[in-house]
Amino acid sequence: MSILVDLSELAGVVARHPTAYLLIAGEDRPHVGEVEVKVGDGVLIVPRPGRTARRVLPARPLVTLLLPPHEPDGYSLVVDGSAELVDEQVRITPSHAVLHRRPRPDSPPSATACEGDCQPLS
Repeated sequence: MSILVDLSELAGVVARHPTAYLLIAGEDRPHVGEVEVKVGDGVLIVPRPGRTARRVLPARPLVTLLLPPHEPDGYSLVVDGSAELVDEQVRITPSHAVLHRRPRPDSPPSATACEGDCQPLS
C-alpha cells in the first residue's frame, strides 16, 4: 500500500520518522547507511554523510531515503531524489515521496485501492 506524499508536506512527514537510511548505488554494490536528515528550503540535508556517500555521490547522484515507521503498524516514508555534496553535506532534492507498508490481512483486495488502509498526512 502506498500513499503519495505531496513534496510541500515533506518536512512534517520527515519529522515523524526518527530514523533514516540513505540508499546509494555504490561502486561494487548498493550501499546503505543510517543518517540524520534535516529539512531546509525544499531539500533534505544529511549533515554528516559517510565516507562512501562522499566518495560515490558525485558520480551517482540518484538516491533513496528510507525512513522506517516509528510505530509497529505505521508507514515507512520512501523519498527518491538527486543528491549533491555541498560543503561536506549531502543535499537531496526530492523528486518523489510515498508512505508505504506491505498490505495487511484486512487491506482492500485491489492493489490500487487504498480505502480503509490509507491515512491522511495531517
